[in-house]
Amino acid sequence: MTLPSFMKHVRTLESNGLIRTVKCGRVRTCELDRERLAVVEDWLAEQRRLWEERTDRLDQFVTNSTERNTT
Repeated sequence: MTLPSFMKHVRTLESNGLIRTVKCGRVRTCELDRERLAVVEDWLAEQRRLWEERTDRLDQFVTNSTERNTT
């Protein structure tokens, strides 16, 4: 990954409040905002739960349809 591409990602994370950066000379230090990341983690966990429920229902539907068609 090139430095400009990397810095674009860093600026995106910073503008969304997920990290804070401090530049001292040529060195830029990044610090995670754990509280903001926890909000993202909670949202992702909820999305994961919803999609797992949906795929479980789809699996049941396909399995039941297959069993009905073979009998």
